[in-house]
Amino acid sequence: MKAFQDSGDAFTYAVFVILPVLSGALLVWLARCSGRGGSRKKGRVVACANLLVFVFTASTVMVAMESYYRFWCDTTDSFALTRVTQCWMQRHWQLNSSGFRDSLSAYPAPRSPGQRRITFVGDSFTAGHGIANVEDRFANRIRNGGEAEVHVMAKLGFDTGDELNLVRALAAQHYQFDEVVLVYNLNDLSDIDPVWRVVDQRINTTNSPGFLIEHSFLFNTYYYRLKARFEPDIGNYYQSIRKAYDSPVWEEQQRRLNSLHSLVETNGGHLLVVTFPFLQHLGPDYEFGQVHVKLDKFWRELGIPHLDLLGVYEAHRHERLTVNSHDAHPNANAHALAGEAINDFIQKNVRSEPHL
Repeated sequence: MKAFQDSGDAFTYAVFVILPVLSGALLVWLARCSGRGGSRKKGRVVACANLLVFVFTASTVMVAMESYYRFWCDTTDSFALTRVTQCWMQRHWQLNSSGFRDSLSAYPAPRSPGQRRITFVGDSFTAGHGIANVEDRFANRIRNGGEAEVHVMAKLGFDTGDELNLVRALAAQHYQFDEVVLVYNLNDLSDIDPVWRVVDQRINTTNSPGFLIEHSFLFNTYYYRLKARFEPDIGNYYQSIRKAYDSPVWEEQQRRLNSLHSLVETNGGHLLVVTFPFLQHLGPDYEFGQVHVKLDKFWRELGIPHLDLLGVYEAHRHERLTVNSHDAHPNANAHALAGEAINDFIQKNVRSEPHL
């Protein structure tokens, strides 16, 4: 997304620039003319001067902040709501011909003879939301540190339903599976949670926030930051996920995960699973511990190798692990920790010979 997407953007930025220029010019003019009036006008002149000083100072600060968020700020937010995040995506999110973010130009369906193939399936954590250099995400680290053919089939917002559809589509295209690593996030059942579906529809059908918020990067950024912090629907998001695992939603999710496992295995693949915790909630009061226990029990009963990264990250929870205070995705440090743990996990659980 460019800094000037349309005429509304250009007009808004022009207003930001004109305000300090105009108020400054008026202040200079007032200073030059102030000596010509009598004492009766002195009070009004001082009041006007104070007002112009305030407008000049405030507008100068605002144009500086608007310029920063419009041209130089290079970061993301958790829900990809802000114009700043859209610009970040334009700069750093390049898709290959297979439709996935990667430095590899394509993912061919046939495997290279005798070479191990690792196919990561996941969502924004796997795709590297907030990671500017794609080589810093965990899957690319694993590729660059070994000899396996690594494909990263992950997209923003993917849930288990999307991942099931992806694996079905790959099978229909005669994609050759080998080691398939499902990168699971605790919110991967959101698409079948009736509570969250209603909330999601309500959030996405809200009226336009207004011209200024749509076209000012400054106001847009702080509007969505405040919305993410104080909007009850967004604030209750994580609670609704935790409750879903104690409801019939979890039973349906187990059936879907079983289907994904069967689909991978019947098409020649070997499924492994890696679970990410919610990094921003780590600590002694981490409220999703029982969800991790349920997931681990489920995978073990199916005989599917499972790596829970909760322990890895708990050992480093005093380090910075998220992209920033407004984006809870794993940062480059968290990806490095995950890459090392996942690589060891794959090596211990990989089939002895590549399956062709």
